[in-house]
Amino acid sequence: MKYRPLGASGIIVSEIGFGGWGIGGVTPGPTSYGPTDDNESRRALETAFDKGINYYDTASVYGKSEELIGKTFRDKRDQVVIGTKVGFLEHHTPQDFSQKNIVATLEKSLNNLGTDYIDLYQLHNPDIPNLPMDEIIDTLNGLKTRGLIRALGVSVKHPNHGLTVFKYGIFSSIQANLSMIDQRAIDNNLMELAEEQSVGVIGRTPLNFGFLTDNGKTMSLDFSPQDHRSVWPMKQREAWQKAARLLSEVAPEYPLAQLALCYCLSIAGVSTVIPGLLTVNDVLENTLASSLPRLSPDQMDQIRQIYNENDQFFVQQPRPPQ
Repeated sequence: MKYRPLGASGIIVSEIGFGGWGIGGVTPGPTSYGPTDDNESRRALETAFDKGINYYDTASVYGKSEELIGKTFRDKRDQVVIGTKVGFLEHHTPQDFSQKNIVATLEKSLNNLGTDYIDLYQLHNPDIPNLPMDEIIDTLNGLKTRGLIRALGVSVKHPNHGLTVFKYGIFSSIQANLSMIDQRAIDNNLMELAEEQSVGVIGRTPLNFGFLTDNGKTMSLDFSPQDHRSVWPMKQREAWQKAARLLSEVAPEYPLAQLALCYCLSIAGVSTVIPGLLTVNDVLENTLASSLPRLSPDQMDQIRQIYNENDQFFVQQPRPPQ
C-alpha cells in the first residue's frame, strides 16, 4: 500500500481507503446496498487494516458503519485515520448545519466510534452559498481548538459545489465523485484547483456504484427496493453497464475494479479513493490496485475519449460543456 498527504493537513492516508457506506446495512428507504453481515463487515475492516488501508470514511447516517469501525479499531485507534460527516439527520430529510446539530452529531459520532477525536470532520453535501458559513466555520474551529477534530473537509453532492470551498481556506479536503464514468471534477477544473491550493481530493464512488467491476458488466439491473441503485432510471443503469464494457477494453489484462482505481490514482491531486468495500474479497481485489503501475498517458487518453464520446453516461445529469 502506498500513502499520500491529505492536502496540507499533515495527515497521511492510504491511497486506497475504505468507503464505509455499504457496511452500514439497511437504512430507511432506498438509501443503502441492502442487508449486510456484521461479522463479514468486521472481517473486511480487519483485512483492510492488514493490507495497509489506514483511511476509513463513514458518516453519522450510514447505519451501523461508525459503530462497526469503532469496535474494530478501538485498540488500534492511533493507527487509523477516520473521516466522518455532519449535516444529515437521516437520509432524505432537511439538512441541519446549526451549531447545536454540529455539536450533537459530533458527540454521537465520537460515542459510536469509541474515540475522543475525529481525524477528518466533513460537511455532508452542504449547499454552501445558502448557508451561514461564518457561523459554521466558527463552530468547527471551536471544536478543532478543543482537540475534538484534527482536520476539516467538505463532501460535495456535485463536483461543481466543490468550487465554492476554496475561498474559505480552512478545509483540508474535498470529497467528490470521481471515476472513469464520472469525470465532472476534471471537466470543471476542480482537480486542478485542488492541487494548486493543496486541498486533498477524496475520490468517492470510484467504482461507480459497483458498475466498474467485472461483475458490474453483466449483473442484473433489477435491484431490490432497499438498494439506492433502484431509483435510477433503467436507461441510466443500462448506460453505466455499457460504459463498463467499453472501458474494460482499455486494459483487459486488469480486473475492471483495479483499472478503475488505477485511473483515479493516476490523476494529480487525488489523496485517496474510497471504494465501497463490503467483503474480504472486495478488500483483497481492490487493495492490489495500489501495487499496480499508474496508467500511461495513452490509456488515460483512451478513457477520456470514451467518456467524451458517450454523453449518455449521465442521462439525468448532463455533463458541463467541454
